[in-house]
Amino acid sequence: MEESESSRLHMPSSERPALWARILEIFDEIVSEAPFVRFLNKGFIILYFILALWLGWHLLPLAENWDPARTMSKSAQGHAVLHNYFGNFEGFAECNIRAAELYSPPPKDDRGFYEYGAFCHDRKQLLRALSDGGRVGFDAPYTPRGCNYRWFDVEEICFILERFDSLIFIGDDVLHSIYGAINVLLRQDLALGALDVSTMDQASKDNCRCVNQFVKQDCRQHFVEGAERAMQSEQAGRPYFCNRLKHAFIKVDSGNPSLVAVEKFKQLAPKAPRSRYRPIPIIHSLAPSTMSTTDAATSLVKFVELADDSDRNTPMLWIGPTAAGHIELKGRKGNQEIWDYHRKMASVAEDNDVEILEMWNMTVQATSWDGMRFGEKVAITQAMMVMNWLSRLQSS
Repeated sequence: MEESESSRLHMPSSERPALWARILEIFDEIVSEAPFVRFLNKGFIILYFILALWLGWHLLPLAENWDPARTMSKSAQGHAVLHNYFGNFEGFAECNIRAAELYSPPPKDDRGFYEYGAFCHDRKQLLRALSDGGRVGFDAPYTPRGCNYRWFDVEEICFILERFDSLIFIGDDVLHSIYGAINVLLRQDLALGALDVSTMDQASKDNCRCVNQFVKQDCRQHFVEGAERAMQSEQAGRPYFCNRLKHAFIKVDSGNPSLVAVEKFKQLAPKAPRSRYRPIPIIHSLAPSTMSTTDAATSLVKFVELADDSDRNTPMLWIGPTAAGHIELKGRKGNQEIWDYHRKMASVAEDNDVEILEMWNMTVQATSWDGMRFGEKVAITQAMMVMNWLSRLQSS
């Protein structure tokens, strides 16, 4: 019995496991316990997921208006039907404005899709394209340079605006025209959409219809100054889109804003923790005919400080001056003076992290009544350009 036990304990070397098998066994034990193996497994899973996304991006039949991943837009994609865009607007026949006169979309390919890169991918590219564009003929549709912007229908405009807590316009009569045009779109009213009709008698209403609401001074004094007034003066039976959004125009006529202007700004951008609220976009603009460069810079910096004091997310856009009109008018600024003013104000805006949209190219080949008032068609186009900037802002 003892011999048998001894023989089992001292087996010949030929009956033991091979050396290489033992080495592999030890290696397997070490590898199975090593944390980097689990790391490699997770890495392969992540790479597989990325590869699947890449293949899906390049091989799946994506929608025609899908932007590249680097776009910052979370908004509507511009599906407006241009041939009848204003068909449901009050004053459509009377005012004689057609969307095709204002906007030319990029061409489509044989499949009916827009080419890749036809539309601007981000805010920086969008603002540069809008600023550097031009017209192929006097009063022709304005075409951005390098990539196009979108033309939104009213429902899409509402979708864009209601991503924000409020919207603030700060400036003079030139900017007020853009704000008035936004109300034309929201009220679907080409005839009197920019005006607070509750302050007007019948004779004024008859005199201020269509383009007159933008070019006649006695009509412009009735411009809507806030969403509340626009809704209160709405014609019976006609809806006001985006009635959940607070928006207003704050008029400034000096470098240091009045107490009334400051208080109105604080009501629209009350102080609150940044993380709890959606953005509050601010659009600021002053023409050289309204204010000197020094005063305009003071105004811009002051409202930047007020925005910072609110602790809110307040993206800001400075809109540059329009070109001088083609009618000689005493006291009107010339194009060289306007351009010098723009360059100085653009520098101030950049120093304060304010984005810039230039309007000189947009207006240099457009009909003007006095070098500052360019009518309803230009105002609506400018409003849609601003809406494109708003569409590219992050909503949180």
